[in-house]
Amino acid sequence: MYKGKLEPTRIFTHYLGRCKLDKVLSHISQYVSDITYEDLPADITHQTKRLWLDTLACTPRAFSSPPVQIGVALAEMSSSKSPATVLWGQQQTTAEMAAFVNSSMVRYLDFNDFYQGPEAKESGHPSDAFPSALSVAEQERVTGKEVLLGSVIAWEIYARLADRVPFRDYGFDQSIAIAIASTCSACKVMGLSQDETANAIALTTASNITLGEVRFGEVSMWKGCAAANGVRNGVFSASLAKQGMTGPLNIFDGPRGFFHGISGEFELGKFGGKEEPFRIMQASMKHFAVGSVAQTALECILELRSDIDSIHKISEVEVRTFQFGVNVMADVREKWSPLNRETADHSLPYCVAIMLLFGEINDDYFSDGYLGDETVRELMKKINVVSDESATQLFPEKRVSKVLIRMDSGVEHYAELGYHKGHPSNAMSDVEVENKFREQTDIYLNESQANKIISQWWTLDTQRDLSSLVSSLVIQK
Repeated sequence: MYKGKLEPTRIFTHYLGRCKLDKVLSHISQYVSDITYEDLPADITHQTKRLWLDTLACTPRAFSSPPVQIGVALAEMSSSKSPATVLWGQQQTTAEMAAFVNSSMVRYLDFNDFYQGPEAKESGHPSDAFPSALSVAEQERVTGKEVLLGSVIAWEIYARLADRVPFRDYGFDQSIAIAIASTCSACKVMGLSQDETANAIALTTASNITLGEVRFGEVSMWKGCAAANGVRNGVFSASLAKQGMTGPLNIFDGPRGFFHGISGEFELGKFGGKEEPFRIMQASMKHFAVGSVAQTALECILELRSDIDSIHKISEVEVRTFQFGVNVMADVREKWSPLNRETADHSLPYCVAIMLLFGEINDDYFSDGYLGDETVRELMKKINVVSDESATQLFPEKRVSKVLIRMDSGVEHYAELGYHKGHPSNAMSDVEVENKFREQTDIYLNESQANKIISQWWTLDTQRDLSSLVSSLVIQK
């Protein structure tokens, strides 16, 4: 047994001499240790900058939300000799608390990217993990290149795990993968060795098993914070490993490990780099700030709305979509009578009703006034959500929605869509990504301030001092 004080490298030599990394842990930690910024092609760094702008667009309107303010209150109680920053509020705190609050902001509006690659067994939002790279980079006083590399790693690790493990099918939440991805990102930005990285991943995996209940039924505040908690713990695990903390190195294939308790056995295969494509190129961005499975349905509604002379003359709205979409956004009766924002933005009936009535959907429509509006609730009673076999067969590559609106007169209006605006096959342009950022920040920043931030993030690879970049992200109005 280890006794006394040793340098971290000697602790690992002592520990690893008796322990062998399992295959998955070895594979992930080797990849994270080996990849360098020079391994990233220009299209990958450009895509990562696009996703950072998209991610930042999700944060300022979330800053004043109750769950984020709870996090801010806790962050203000913590200090560090090498602090990181809470975006938009500029509170200085520990790297792990900054990562938690910033990730909570990223997730709150349900407006950030999601993964729907053709091999995906799980969806989720890889950019939830981006604050790990930024907060640790601030703490370590490194450059924008480290932020970009850490972000690519987080996206890659998350997506490859999602390709193999259908967390929801087993009763768990994808926040597990976010925690592991955030750990890998933090380890890389900290400059940890493979042994240190392996131990950090083991610590996280052993201690961050999130139950799927956080995202179903009447949804609580924790829906927007579960992934953020994984990000916080990922940064903490990396910090522990940096100081020499060891973790269970058979965490995946051990008799009481990940394979046995959660997923069954799997292999991750090759990671992005060299000849293997990076998964970050399969990112989908959102056009509407609601659950990802509603994007195509809402575009169909927007298309059909102009053909309807009176919403009050609708007799029925039938939304046929893939089974996963039904499971996530039309699974229980609470989705037809949501009482809070967290449930409403994951309610297909509510989102469809709002789009039909108002022709748009944004944060304002999740306030109590709209949630309790009798016109909205009466329209929801006319909305049916049905699983469609052909749409299910095309999922996850396509998220097909087929919308049929029947009028009292017997007239029917129909629209169908497989690739929403923001899907890699129907991608947002750089200008559209910029405009999303401008639209979400226009009540906080003037035009010149927004232009400065956009320019800074497009040139993230040249930013040697992150303090200027982070200090620009402050609510000005």
